[in-house]
This record gives sequence, C-alpha cells and structure tokens, in this order.
Amino acid sequence: MPHDQRRNSISRSSEKGGFSVMHLEHTSGYRLAVCEYGGQVLSWTHPSGRELLFLSRTAAFEAGKAIRGGIPVVFPQFGKGSLPSHGFARLKPWALVREHASDSGAVSVVLRLFSDAETESMWPHRFALELEIELSDALRTTLRVSNAGEGPLCFFSALHTYFAVSDAERCVIQGLQGMRYVDFLAERQESMESAPELALAKATDRAYVRSPDTVLICDSAQPCTFSVTKRGFADTVVWNPWQEGNLTLQDLAPGSWREMVCVESGNVLEPVTVAAGATHESSQVLRASIRM
Repeated sequence: MPHDQRRNSISRSSEKGGFSVMHLEHTSGYRLAVCEYGGQVLSWTHPSGRELLFLSRTAAFEAGKAIRGGIPVVFPQFGKGSLPSHGFARLKPWALVREHASDSGAVSVVLRLFSDAETESMWPHRFALELEIELSDALRTTLRVSNAGEGPLCFFSALHTYFAVSDAERCVIQGLQGMRYVDFLAERQESMESAPELALAKATDRAYVRSPDTVLICDSAQPCTFSVTKRGFADTVVWNPWQEGNLTLQDLAPGSWREMVCVESGNVLEPVTVAAGATHESSQVLRASIRM
C-alpha cells in the first residue's frame, strides 16, 4: 500500500489453539502481531515485508506451554528452578486493558497480568504486571512490575527476543567488548569478552553483566542491522542452541538454529527488589536497518 494511504490500525484474529492475536499496523509500514497468551509479540514485519522476529514452525500453541519465538516475557524466574522454566508469565493469559491507534504517533496496546491463586501456589507473592507495546518505525516494549503485597518483592525478568537472521554463523554482535559475562554452558564460569565483534561459532548461552545500553546485531548476509537499546535492564543475554541443542528441543524444527539469534535484555544475574506499593519499570527499543 502506498505510504500516504497507510493508516494506524489494530485488528484481531484467532490463531492456533484459539489464542487471540492483535495485529498492529503503523503508517511507516511496520506491522506487529501480539498474542494475549503470554503477552507475547509473535511477529514484527519491516515495510519491505521481511519478518524481523523468528517464530518456530513447530511452536506449541497450547495452554500451559511456552510459544517458541517472538518476544516471550520472562518473570519471575530466569532459566530453570523451582518454577516453570523462565517463570510463569509466558504461560498465562494476559488481559488487554488499553489500545491506541490514532492517525499520528505510535500504535500501542497495554496488557496486564495479576497474581492469582495459581501463581501464589507456586510463588507466594502478590504482583501486577503491565506490558506496554508501542509500534512506530521502532518497537518499544515496556514492562512494569508492581508489588501488591506487604513485604519486598524480589524477581528476575527479561524480554527473550528471537531475532530472525539469514544465517547465525554470518552474524556478529557489537557493543560487548570488555564486558564481563557468565557462561551458563560452563557451570557459570566468568570471563571477559575480548572480541570487538562477538561471532557465534558454537552453542552459546551467556549473560553479559551490567552491559551497555545499546548493542547491535549485524547480519552480513541480508544485509540487516538490528539495534537493541535497553533501560532498567542490567544485563544482556546471548543465546543460540546450535545444531546439537536444536535436536533436543521438540518445538524447534531441525536446522532452525541457523535462522535465529537471541539477544535478551534482562535482569538475570541479580534479582530486582521492589518495596511494597512500588513499581519497577524496564524497557527495550528495537530498530532494524535493512540495506535494500
């Protein structure tokens, strides 16, 4: 559609599993799909038509299971532990509480998730999560965690973003040189990143401690550059299961490791503590530059 005929809009559809999905379109030509289950962004499309986020072809669209791809919300646990892997926020239906699609500015939706009997049986804390998703020529995602209990609330959180790339082996990540990182595949061994560009050549799962606010993902084969700018998140996680890890994940089709690179903004090494009645806000802004 010609640029001068595009309008900001929000529409809805029902996807596999009966999940409700909101479709956002901005006058810039960017489009977005957001699933109310998990409060999860499933798709972010460039005006050229290129999909910018990876979504597994064999992703489970089933209540109680995580959707592999897009931008899952990690809360209140990162990784494995006493709760479901990466917590329960991505396994719960979120409620749409506000939407905005005027003729100017960003198109946005706001979703909320509250603690309930099920969450308190696993994790005895009262909370309210608010996720604001704004689409313009960038994608801004803001997570607000409010403490609805009487004592301190301690949690981990992340936006587990799956970027769609042409070939993971032809991508580099810039902005992490000199940063200390924890390697989850080497018993949490700590090391220092010496490379000016991080090139993936094997299974990778590491968290860069108090990382810079902005990092770049450069896909030389497309060519495309993503920028990830975070606020309120201390760490940056880089993950790719590589070929051997891909084979262990039933909801990741064979060979899919080449098509994705996860660069996650998060508080994953030290918990965030929020006082009773207070709110913690964190956000990330994604931009994509494609050389046509």
